[in-house]
Amino acid sequence: MRMKEYSTKDIANIVGIATPTVRKYAQALEKAGYTFIKNDQGFRIFTDKDIQIFERIKEMSNDTGMPVDRIASMLVNEQKNDASDPIRIESEVATPLENELKIIDKSDIDRIDRQYEALLKEIEELKQIVIAQQKYIDERLNKRDELLLQSIRALQEQKSAMIEGTQKQEKVTLEIAATTEDKTTEDKRTKKRGWLSRIFGK
Repeated sequence: MRMKEYSTKDIANIVGIATPTVRKYAQALEKAGYTFIKNDQGFRIFTDKDIQIFERIKEMSNDTGMPVDRIASMLVNEQKNDASDPIRIESEVATPLENELKIIDKSDIDRIDRQYEALLKEIEELKQIVIAQQKYIDERLNKRDELLLQSIRALQEQKSAMIEGTQKQEKVTLEIAATTEDKTTEDKRTKKRGWLSRIFGK
């Protein structure tokens, strides 16, 4: 049965990456010792096995942020040591450089884990700072609103007192005016009676 073959564009569509990214992954794998089938013109021909390793590179790159070259080296070494799932490589014997890369990769993963934990701790600290700042802002706003309400009440009371004072003053003025008017009228009557008495008295 003939093995199914895929073009670079096919791989890009299947894996969900750009065509230049397919070439980047392929070059990184070849550098790590992985070999692809090539046609007479020297162009790569991809198979289902290649799709699997491309998908793993994409997943690890997204999850860890590690360089593609390093991921490719890790996967080649991993697959090479897995007898149940052999991978096409140029040499079946790990070189000292490859062994060193495996150690470096492990140390990098440990470093990334520590950085991730430190980042989580920093995020939590920042979260607490934001919560404290928000609490302070809320308290300040509540205090400002309380002072504002007190000022409004004081102004209303002052206004009521002024109105009440004005009304009392107007009432007193009216009472004085009424008293003065009554006295003036009474004086006029007294003078009129005195005048008539002098006339008739004679």
